[in-house]
This record gives sequence, C-alpha cells and structure tokens, in this order.
Amino acid sequence: MTAAIGMREREKARVRRDLIDAALLLFERRGFEQTTVQEIADAAQVSRRTFHRHFPAKTAVIFSHEEDVMSYLLAALGRRPPHEAVFVALRAALRDFMLDDAEREARRRQADTARRARLVLIANPQLRQENFTGAFGRRDALARSFARRAGLSEDDLRAKLAAATCFAAFGVGLDHWVTSPDPSLTGLYEILDRTVAAVQNGLEIPAAAAGIGA
Repeated sequence: MTAAIGMREREKARVRRDLIDAALLLFERRGFEQTTVQEIADAAQVSRRTFHRHFPAKTAVIFSHEEDVMSYLLAALGRRPPHEAVFVALRAALRDFMLDDAEREARRRQADTARRARLVLIANPQLRQENFTGAFGRRDALARSFARRAGLSEDDLRAKLAAATCFAAFGVGLDHWVTSPDPSLTGLYEILDRTVAAVQNGLEIPAAAAGIGA
C-alpha cells in the first residue's frame, strides 16, 4: 500500500513538473496572454481536466514555485536552533535550503524554474499585481514563523514588518538575479543572503556629502 501511494505521488509530481515546463516554454515563445490552458495541456500530453487538477488557472503555474519554495524554506527555518535571532536563523535557513549538496540538483531545477517564471512576471504588469496579492499568505506564514521564534503573538507588528520587509528584499534580489550574468544557484543564494543581511543590519544609507566639512 505504501509503495503504491509513493508511486502515485511521484507520478503526480512528474505531471506537475511537465505542466510547469510546458507552460513556461509556451509563455516564453508565444507570450502569457496568447497561451491557453488547452495548449499547455496538449504540450504536456495530458487533458485539460488533468491540468485543472493541478492548477486552477494558468496564472497559478507562474506562482507555483513560490508556494513550493516557501514551504521548504519554512521547514528549514523551523529546524534552526531556537536561540537564533530571526534574521540569523533566516539567513542560515536559506543556506541550508539552497546549498544542500544532497538536494543540489533539485534546487538547481527549482532555481531555473524561478528564473524563467520571474522573467514572465517582469514582462506582465498584471501578473506582478496578482503576485503581490497572492504573496499575502506566504508573507503571513513567514510572519507567524518569526513570531513563534521570538515568542511574540501572531499579530505582533514587529514580526509582520520583518516578514513584509523580507518579502520586499526577496523580490528585489530575484529581479537583480534574473538580469545578472550569473544564473547559478550559488549566485541566487549570494544575492538573497545580501538582501537579508541588508535588512538585518539596517538600511540607512549615508548621504554622499556626509563627510564633507567634518
């Protein structure tokens, strides 16, 4: 029974990956608006009904990797020692998640999917707005994780502000990465780590003239 369940789950994951790959390829070649759900299903050699068992709409394909990555990141964050401060734990969780040698190939595929999806997102302002709205749930999940680690209530403003700031930092980091000449997983990790470090250390930027006359 367990083996049969495991096989079904692997097949489900394979179909999901095939649908994502087919959709991104069509979005890149034809454009997001011009691509239909039926065309994605046909390219993945499944029925439209199968597509909808995995995704409610084609927009969900663009954002699917973000849900997957957030679940992995929250799990990695939960495994960090409880005495670590929020941003210390988050940076370590990013390292543990993204640079795990045992999962390197899977993470590389996830990074490639994230890069391709982000490029589609950048080219479609309407999608960016939908992503902003859809990110509320992921942001709130991160805020709850921060609150638990810090022993704060779930509605504490500090945890919510920290999570919202981290999401903004992640977005800036991803946009920088997809336009950089280094598409590697290590390159993505280094950029995201720098963005979280900037939040952790404070974002005050001195004026260029601050030292004049001192």
